[in-house]
Formats: sequence, C-alpha cells, structure tokens
Amino acid sequence: MAIHKIGFADVPQLSDRDKAYQSENNPFESLIKYKPELASFAQALEDRKQYQVDRKLLVGVLKEQYKDLPDNALSLRNINLLESENTFTVITAHQPVLFTGPLYYIIKIFSAINMAEQLKVVHPAYDFVPVFISGGEDHDFDEVNKCKVYSKTIEWQQDKGGSVGRMNLEGIDEAIKALEEILSDKEDAQQAKQWIRDAYDNSHTYAEMTTRLVHSIFGKYGLVILNPDHKALKSAFAPMMRKELLEQNSAPLVQNAQSEIEALGYKSQAFARDINLFYLQDGSRERIELENGVYKVVNTALSFTEKEILGELDNHPERFSPNVIMRPLYQETILPNLAYIGGGGELAYWIERKSQFESFGVFYPILIRRASAMLLTGSHLKNMSKLNISIENVFKNEDRLIADLIESESSVELDLSKEVESVEDIFKSISERAKIIDPTLEGKVLAEGSKQLKVIEQLESRLRRTIKAQQETQVNKIRKVKSSLFPNNGLQERHDNFFQYYDMYGDRLLDIMKENIDALDKNFVVMEL
Repeated sequence: MAIHKIGFADVPQLSDRDKAYQSENNPFESLIKYKPELASFAQALEDRKQYQVDRKLLVGVLKEQYKDLPDNALSLRNINLLESENTFTVITAHQPVLFTGPLYYIIKIFSAINMAEQLKVVHPAYDFVPVFISGGEDHDFDEVNKCKVYSKTIEWQQDKGGSVGRMNLEGIDEAIKALEEILSDKEDAQQAKQWIRDAYDNSHTYAEMTTRLVHSIFGKYGLVILNPDHKALKSAFAPMMRKELLEQNSAPLVQNAQSEIEALGYKSQAFARDINLFYLQDGSRERIELENGVYKVVNTALSFTEKEILGELDNHPERFSPNVIMRPLYQETILPNLAYIGGGGELAYWIERKSQFESFGVFYPILIRRASAMLLTGSHLKNMSKLNISIENVFKNEDRLIADLIESESSVELDLSKEVESVEDIFKSISERAKIIDPTLEGKVLAEGSKQLKVIEQLESRLRRTIKAQQETQVNKIRKVKSSLFPNNGLQERHDNFFQYYDMYGDRLLDIMKENIDALDKNFVVMEL
C-alpha cells in the first residue's frame, strides 16, 4: 500500500471556488469567522462557551434514538460525554442516500471522526465527539434513491412523497436484492449484506434504516448519528423559527453576502426565500409563504393567521422543517459544535451565512473542507503500470494522455514545429524581397505562407491520427482507466459506492481510510489498496 498526495490546484475536476477555499490566499476570509486550520480551534473553544445548548435535552434524544442499536457502547460513551460543558462536537451531515450513496459520504464521516481525535490530542482538557447528521427531512426522493455499484445503477422505487426520512421501506427490499446479486459471495461481502439486511429488518422508516446501517459501519469508532427530525429538538429551535416567520430577515442578509461573493467572481449557491421554512405533513413537505398577512402552505388548502401559526409552532414544532437556509442555524442551536465539515458545494452556502448567524445570535463554526480521496485497486495499478501512467499523470485530460502515448510509442518525431518555424522564416524572407520590388506583393506572399503552414499542421494531425489508429488497443486501455477512475469525467468519490470496494477489501478498506483521511491536510489523497 502507498499513499500519494496531489495539491487541490492540480486536480482539474475540482471547482475554482473549491480550490480557492483550500489555497493560502483564501478569498473568502472576510466572509468566515475562523481560518480553516487546527490553530483556530483554541479561539473557537473559548467563543463557543458563550453560547448555551440544552445538553440534557440533546443527550436524552440521542439515547432515545440509540436504545435499539446493537454494539453501541462506544457511541453511548460519547453521548454521555455531551452532558459535560467541556465536551464539544465536530459535525458533518448528508442526506440519507441509498446504501451510503457515493464514496464521499464515507469520506466525510471519517473526516469528522479523525478530526475529533486530533483535537483531543491538541486540547486534552476537553472531549470532542464526531457527529453525523442524517438529514432526512428533504422531500426530493430522486436525490437519495440511487447508487452505483460496479457501474450498475441500483434504484429504490417508491411513489410516496414528503420527508424522505419519514418514508416507510416499501419497495426497498428489491433494491437490497439487486445489491446482493452484484456483490460477491466472499466473507467480506457477506458482512456487508448482513449490515444492510439487519438495518432493513429492524427499522420502520428510512431514517431508522440509514442510522442503523451507518452505525454498523462506524459504531466502532464512536461516531454519534443524529436524526434532527424530532419534536423536542424542533422545540429547542422554535425561537429561531418564530423569528424567521415574523421578521423574515434571513433572505436580505444572505443576499448581501451573495453580492460580496459575486463581486469576487463566484456564483451564489443557495436561493433564500422570504420564509425559509417548510410545513410537514404525512406525505408532504411544502413551503410556507406570507400573503397579505396570511401564512399559506403552498400546494395545500392550509392557511394560518399570525396568531394561529405561532400557536401551531408552539404546540407542534415537529411540523416545521428548516430549508437549506435555516438548517445550518438549526444544527448549531441544538449541538455544542465547533466545526462543520462539508464538501465544496456545502461550504459555498455556509460561507453566505455569517451575518445571518450573528442576527440570530447563533455560534458560527469553523468551516472545514472535507477530505477528498481516490481508491486505486490492484487492477487500476496494473493497468496504469502497463501504460506507464503515473499517479500524477492520471489526473491529466484523456486527450493529453493519449497524445503522450502517441509521442512515446512513435519511432518518428511527430512534432513539426521546427519545420513550421523554417517555413515561416522562408516566407518572411521572400516577403521582404517582394516588398522591395512591389510593396503590394508582401501581403500576397505572407498569405501564401499561411496556407503552407496550414498544410503542415494538417499533415502533423494526419500523422498523429495514423499513429493513434495503430495504437488503438493502448488508446482504449487509457480510456478504460480514465473512465474507471473519473466516471463521466468526474471524481470517483462522487460516483462509486463504498460497498463496491468493501466487497473487494473488507475491513482493510476501513482501516486504510481511517488512517489516511485528514480534512485539515489540504491535499487530494490517492490510496493504493
């Protein structure tokens, strides 16, 4: 096994904004409170103490959600630590994607686990708990019901609506069967199948199934998983939702920050509405809008006066759901958190929030970009070795790799730049003589020279095409390697599912990822398996 690190700037699949946030000259520093580095935690620890969290409530909810989970001693230990004022969290979060979805779901969680351990070493007087928020309140089922395993799409089909976390498990058994057929019969694959079957057999809702599956994978590391769709937690957040309903100041604050970001040359990330809350019912999650003093639930017959909706919030806070604009506030209100760990897209909308957090009187955490990683299997490494493709070069554009192959495999020099230079010199010399004889001839001579240069360029292109055709087998192998590591020209971590690699490597995969994922290391990590 070997580990390779590639600078973010050298990974073309990452966005310019993502690279900028990880750079030494982070252009977003005026929009965040703390630099995304280990040294920032000393100040964040002191600042966070000024913001109160109902720890007793939080611990009670977590124990309720963990009471039926097996082998949960280490997680319960961390939950109990949260009762202490000297314990803080580091958070990551994601939608409950089918069977953990793309690899970066797993990478995010390891980023949080390892950061909590790093902080304990640097600040031994405190305890740090890694928390994964499984955000199941979203209602876009199409965003969570698929995953890719060995390039095959597995899809959960169901026609119910509303919060995906509250959905029953109707139809998911067929998706489980499809996954079981794809995975091998090896011992490691049997373990994976057991995790998934256990999660399915002992759950009533999709949120419960997701929690149980993630716990099976990460419980041994002490990860704490929180489902925030809980009445008691919503009640703790009710004052913030009341402020949003009455004052509606999130939108202008976020929009002002977005203007600053656009002035830096980047697009805004999230759309802020006048009211950034949904109303939840069985099978539906719809926006709340204020029209002529009446609060209306879009696409329903429900409407409330101001007094009625505030009464509804007091009596049934579980019926209110924060959208992407309010969700960060919710997390930081109910958890004693220091840092949020997210992908580039997530941090893009968190960066728009500092003034909103200040307005609501909520702690604004350190924003850490999660680790990014690529897994190289034995097959990948063998094929790359045969093609003489290094770890660094595999990130190159496919056409560039093919051009490099053609150059290396050809016994004839294909670059005709010297010939082009000679022809340019010849026609320049002729044009100077022609100019002396007749000034009008200079342009004609140079035009003829341009034609000849194009002929040479066409000849070079034809030579390259001929060599390329002769090397068709090698070219196809390059394309195969690239499509395997960069599906659809994107990153492997955004496409392949964790269980594809667990099928091959079992717990060894978890050990390698645990050892080498570090969100504070601003490099893209390539792991040879």
